[in-house]
Amino acid sequence: MYASCANAADGAGCAAQPIAAGYGADGAYGVETEQLANPGDAGDEMTIYFPKGATAPSPVVFFAHGFGLGLASTYADVIRHMVSTGHIVVFSTYPMRGVTVDQRYDSLWQGFAAAAARFGGRMDLSRVAFVGHSFGGGAVPAMAYEGLVEKGWGKNGAFLMALAPWYSYQITDAKVAALPAQAVQFIEVYDDDDVNDHRMAIDLYKASRATDRFYALVASDAACGFEADHATPGRNPSALQKQYAVSRPFDALADWVFNGNPAARTALDRMGDPGPGYRPLRRVVAPEPGHPEDAYRYRWTNPQNPRSR
Repeated sequence: MYASCANAADGAGCAAQPIAAGYGADGAYGVETEQLANPGDAGDEMTIYFPKGATAPSPVVFFAHGFGLGLASTYADVIRHMVSTGHIVVFSTYPMRGVTVDQRYDSLWQGFAAAAARFGGRMDLSRVAFVGHSFGGGAVPAMAYEGLVEKGWGKNGAFLMALAPWYSYQITDAKVAALPAQAVQFIEVYDDDDVNDHRMAIDLYKASRATDRFYALVASDAACGFEADHATPGRNPSALQKQYAVSRPFDALADWVFNGNPAARTALDRMGDPGPGYRPLRRVVAPEPGHPEDAYRYRWTNPQNPRSR
């Protein structure tokens, strides 16, 4: 499935190779889907992805997509991988035009809640993850608040994974503090992102009261032709980069949080260590902005940002 670095412009010096085993490698499950109307978005239909052949309730990933048409195909590589490793993925939707950000959040949440109500018998809602990119990444804390605090999901394991987050609405510092301390927070940004100011991600990281939290910076690799841009989890053409930058840390998070495997925590801690091979992630314990605000389309101090006021 994953292309090798030979697809780069020249390939010389590229250290990336497809991950064939361990975190980042595809699991054994195929994919089956169900469609469901989103009561909060009459103009679109949600897709719920199930691991084909799973005989017991599966952990659930509530996935919030970036701003634009709710096309699951944009994240096909990432979603398929999550399902292959035994997770249900709920891909909710929200309207784009003629509504406010708050209304989009409400639509997103209504979709998640509707999927849980319809397919709850196949879901292990005691083990959940909230994953989002861009607009959806900014929405992750608010969605997690609804699920973990209001609904009581995630009693046996929960984590948040925000990728290149946009502005975060419906989440005050008080609500951040109310999130369960055991819910692990993982925030990831891309060094050549010129869309979303990294200050939004840094704010979420610093506001978090999670016992365990991670901030990861993904670097580009010229030798492999990999650009760590805003589209890395979605429209970026390199499936191999997604394998290393998104699927690999997701797998380690899930194995640690859902299965209690201490080796997975060690793997997360060491994912950015120097060494041979392709290592695009760098864990940053005390993140600070690496670029000025004017390097981004959506800046921290934009009046649209409720958390900068």
